[in-house]
Amino acid sequence: MSKKPLQDLSRALPGIVISLIVIAVLIFIVDWPSVFDAFRTVDLRFLALHGLLYMGSVAARAMGARALLEDRPTFRESFMIMMQGYLLNNLLPFRLGELGRAYLLGRKTGLGTFFTIPAIMIERAYDLAFAALIVMGTLPFVFSGVDWARPVALTTLSLVTVGLLSLHLVARFRIPLRNWVDHTAGRVKLIEKYILPQIDSFLDGLAVLTSLKSFAISLAWMALAWLFAIANQYALLRGFLPEARLLQSSFSLGISSFGGAIPSAPSGLGVYEGAVVAALSVVGISSGIALAYAVTHHMMHILYSGILGMLAFSQEGESLLGMYEKLTNRKTMQESE
Repeated sequence: MSKKPLQDLSRALPGIVISLIVIAVLIFIVDWPSVFDAFRTVDLRFLALHGLLYMGSVAARAMGARALLEDRPTFRESFMIMMQGYLLNNLLPFRLGELGRAYLLGRKTGLGTFFTIPAIMIERAYDLAFAALIVMGTLPFVFSGVDWARPVALTTLSLVTVGLLSLHLVARFRIPLRNWVDHTAGRVKLIEKYILPQIDSFLDGLAVLTSLKSFAISLAWMALAWLFAIANQYALLRGFLPEARLLQSSFSLGISSFGGAIPSAPSGLGVYEGAVVAALSVVGISSGIALAYAVTHHMMHILYSGILGMLAFSQEGESLLGMYEKLTNRKTMQESE
């Protein structure tokens, strides 16, 4: 019997344990009768609106991803691969959906996985920056229990800025950097054959950061995606709590986005719900309504990405198990170049 499944399980175990701990805490602290009551009384019109705004957010994000790859994938390809990535994240450990998206984009465009990885990195940097801005923008209206959030948001925003500037410098000087790497490492045949092509492809993928137009367009689309996300979270919360305020759902969105950095079971199971319940409790929303709201958004996200992601995989004749094996096989990643 192969040791690989056991090795993968052992690496995923810490995240699974954290998810189970958070779920256990929620079981004990949440007012469960109010959870069931919230589900019973939810306004389904806002659920439908949430779905439309969710799709708008993914569509804008897909356009941003296209801009980071200089419009090489079509909108449909970018949108469906986005859903495939979400599906992989929902089912597989180690957030393999991000690597999966890079692999699928590289295969679809013919650019290779290592060329598309920088686009995914830049997209994640945008996400951290927008989450930090939302937290800092809502904090002045939140008066208790979140003294820790401001330094976390400021630190995150600073690190993202430094990271993007560093990537820009690498992209700007990629030609002399590539020449230096080729000269230094090219003396070793194995490195020259297996490593240097991947480094070259990665550096080429960073070139988008030297184009002000591509950078501005991608940033604008990602900003629109986050505006849609703010709107869909507010719409959903209004479905459970008609008097809900935009401040409450926005603060929850910012905090829960940081929660995604915590190791967890696939899909952030339990950790996402815990982050939302904690954030909404600070702004005066009961644990029952908060949990119902969090579970609903999480399940809708899993449902939408599951249906569209599986449709895309079936059209390509690809299985989830096959994708997992490819994403955890170094040889496959090298051959994708």
